[in-house]
Amino acid sequence: MKAMKKLHVAAAVASLFAAGSAMAATISQSGVTVAREVIAVNSQSIIGPAASFTYAGNLSANAASSQDFNLVLKLGGDGAPAWLQTAGNLPNLETMQVKAFVAGSPVNVPVLAAGTTAAGKAAVEVLEVEAVDAQTLRVKFRLENKTAVPVNLTTAQVNFNVTTAAIAAATVGGVDFDAQPAPAAAKFAKVTNLVPTVGTVDSDGASEIATDVCSDGDKRVSLNIRNYTGSGVGVIGESGEAGVTNNGYILFSQALNVIVGKGVAVNRSTNPATENKALSTDTAGFGTTTTMPLGYIKFRNLNVDAWDTDIATDFYKLRANNVNNNGDLNTLTVLNTDGAVDTLGAVVKLMSSNGFAAGSTITLSNSPFCSATGANNVSAAGTAVASNGGKDWTVTFTHADLVSIVTGGAVTNTITAIGDALATGPLGAGADPVAGYTATTDRAYICYNVPGNVEIPQSTFTGLARLTKEVGANEQTNQSCVRELAGLGGGVKIDVRNFLGWDPAKATTEAYGEWINVVRVINNSETQEADLIGQYIRADGKYGKWGEMGTLPARGARYFTAKEVHNLLLNNSSTNGADNTGPGGLTAASGQELAANTRLRISSTKAATLRVQNYFYNTRTGALTEVSGSQGADFVNLGASPRDHIDQDAQTGIKK
Repeated sequence: MKAMKKLHVAAAVASLFAAGSAMAATISQSGVTVAREVIAVNSQSIIGPAASFTYAGNLSANAASSQDFNLVLKLGGDGAPAWLQTAGNLPNLETMQVKAFVAGSPVNVPVLAAGTTAAGKAAVEVLEVEAVDAQTLRVKFRLENKTAVPVNLTTAQVNFNVTTAAIAAATVGGVDFDAQPAPAAAKFAKVTNLVPTVGTVDSDGASEIATDVCSDGDKRVSLNIRNYTGSGVGVIGESGEAGVTNNGYILFSQALNVIVGKGVAVNRSTNPATENKALSTDTAGFGTTTTMPLGYIKFRNLNVDAWDTDIATDFYKLRANNVNNNGDLNTLTVLNTDGAVDTLGAVVKLMSSNGFAAGSTITLSNSPFCSATGANNVSAAGTAVASNGGKDWTVTFTHADLVSIVTGGAVTNTITAIGDALATGPLGAGADPVAGYTATTDRAYICYNVPGNVEIPQSTFTGLARLTKEVGANEQTNQSCVRELAGLGGGVKIDVRNFLGWDPAKATTEAYGEWINVVRVINNSETQEADLIGQYIRADGKYGKWGEMGTLPARGARYFTAKEVHNLLLNNSSTNGADNTGPGGLTAASGQELAANTRLRISSTKAATLRVQNYFYNTRTGALTEVSGSQGADFVNLGASPRDHIDQDAQTGIKK
């Protein structure tokens, strides 16, 4: 019963006096905070709050007589909380306590069953506990005085829903009181029908987005206590004067939090030199050409001490290395109500603007580098289910997956020690690929792994995560807010669809022939430098030669002739056969540029916007024709518009 003391000692106290009635009274407020997450089904019940009612004078009985009184306990607050009234569950006298204050000090007054006070003694007898309705309990008492002198308990306090002990016979205020035997099994008043009160712990709390606390706030069950004279249901002498407030409560507060964030993850690009089947090198050092961290998930205790449903042993927390296995990563299938978080696993939902690469996977890692480099690095592959046309993935990680990424796979009882194995910490030490990077030890990293041999859609990503609870644990899932994660793009790529390639077979003196193709590339960003990559795309759909075409500063521009493009695109495509003789019977020596309908693609991995102007110039007549309108563009964020983009040229501007 040590735990019940915690429940009441933790109570706040507010004394209010109800004057003008036959029995003036003070009411002391007391309550308990319970984790919202531990209420999941309506059949659950928890011990109700303690309630105290203090009589200030006139609680008396003449010699060989008695006085009846009763207390009504009324539940209120959010939802429709109700007293548990199934057979045998109403409270009994073993959870009721009376104290008299003699010279300012409390003295225990025996509480006995009705009709059991010995001759020549006095006692408080519990006559009946009845359920008036779902929210109302009426407890009927009697001050029984079988002595030859009157008794007057000048100040007396009745405590409801507390633990009691044996009381020896004693004289209180000059009157001999009977002994109270050791209590039988206590029956505390319990509150049920709590789901309408607690609600769902979800991520709808827009006002709490800034603090990562995604819920709709605290919920409360209140307990009003009122006194009546007599043992009936009459209203004469009711103590509910103006100003008397609640004197008991249960506060339901969210105890755990799940956070999703971008953290050290950086936006990445697909590599046009590999037909966008691999990722460009990450200059920050996180990830590889086939792996990138999208962000992280973190499980956190909120700064609140809230009980599990036993309201006894430990607060409901994820914590490191305590004897009660909070976190429950090493006791799967052992359900607890004593503070342990009955963890089943984690679910990460990733929402993309343009989908995921075929054959790709999502893993959780204890390292932001998403690799096996370093000591004790472990990644666990989740099971993904696609929705929304493949643009959304719900990825499930099991209990075993979480265990595997905590301390490099060692079984532990907490999920708060996840961290990076590449720097000094609980997971060991290793070499950091990123200078100045400081390891974190409280998060798991979400890693996107692509096969490297299929095209990678360019997408922006957002995500949320859930900490799921064991089946039968009657604990709600904790869910994060939706957060932006690292993005994946090729910057922008523009197809110059009407392109006149240079013929390398021509003599130097007639290098350009009568018609010359000139493209002008413009970086219209105010802040971002653009790296330029060119690549031929043949009529048969194969990627041709490619090469770097330099960089443009913010607001920079440059002209390229077809011959300059030819000289820059020196690298053979990795597509088999794309650099051999093309359609139209041309020889390899004459160059793939002249194959029918070959076009030029200009890409940037950094820029989000480019302009390209395209001109045909006749060296004989001097005619200049702009054909910029024949191009098309694909953006990093295709989700900005569902239509095919053909508007990245300098004539019409971006239409987003």
